[in-house]
Amino acid sequence: MATGGGALAVAGVLDRVVGFTCRAVILLTGIALLAILTANVVARYVLESGGFRFAQELPERLFPWFIMAGVALAVQKGGHMAVESVLSRLNRQGARILLLVGHAINIASYAVLGWEAMGVADIVSIEKSPVLGLSSSYSYYALALGCIAVILTTFALALRVAVIGPEAMPTPDPEETGI
Repeated sequence: MATGGGALAVAGVLDRVVGFTCRAVILLTGIALLAILTANVVARYVLESGGFRFAQELPERLFPWFIMAGVALAVQKGGHMAVESVLSRLNRQGARILLLVGHAINIASYAVLGWEAMGVADIVSIEKSPVLGLSSSYSYYALALGCIAVILTTFALALRVAVIGPEAMPTPDPEETGI
């Protein structure tokens, strides 16, 4: 294996674990959201009560998990918007250093955000939804765990950039980009 093979193996494992987990979360929460909302629309016309009382609460608790899993996958695929005017003007080593510094800043930022999300989750844990009695903290746990997924994915990208260079950065598929 080439120099840095161990680091690349770690990056590969991180990507596979985070990718599988996030795709599973998106699939499960997406199906649940679609089923709940569809059932509620049908129930509005069939039931005298006008629908299911829980049909607003459950999507509020599931949607943050759906979104944060998508955020982590977008990091993995290079799907987030970036302005790279400086990066293209640097030589290969300069671009590598700039990318690694950027990854370190992202990791630190998401660590702070995740930590704060856990603090807020603790504060709002006493708030319960009126019908199901679900804690308001679940949404903040989604944010915190999503931050961990982004940190792991960014760390995997940083390992690849450190070993391979700037060309290791993912390029999103054309159908996944706007414009």
